[in-house]
Amino acid sequence: MLGLTRRRFVNAPTLQASWHSRVSDVREVTAREAQALMAVGAIVIDVRDKAVSGRAHLPGALLIPMDVLEARMDKLQATKTADIVVYCGDGSTVGPRATKLLNRAGYIKAVNLKSGYQGWSATGLPTAHE
Repeated sequence: MLGLTRRRFVNAPTLQASWHSRVSDVREVTAREAQALMAVGAIVIDVRDKAVSGRAHLPGALLIPMDVLEARMDKLQATKTADIVVYCGDGSTVGPRATKLLNRAGYIKAVNLKSGYQGWSATGLPTAHE
């Protein structure tokens, strides 16, 4: 006997449904809706890792990776009622979690960019490069 043990694998769709239920109460906006919010002064937060966001990002976005967001919230210099657009790469990974974290901290108008950076750029909206 090789000492192998029986392992139980989680069904991927079940795991995904479970994760989505935890963030399903997050408000989402389309790229065009995010653009309209930005036009009236919304704060934009890129929660992707610096290595990714440094290549291209939404114009005027603040880079606050998810792993430091909670620690840096006090430096946002935004009122709790300010419009905030949060985005990640595809809109379904860390963006919803970051938005939920901001909502729980009292930033009641924080929304997730549903399609993330990928959807924004696919729509042909402007991006910034560094």
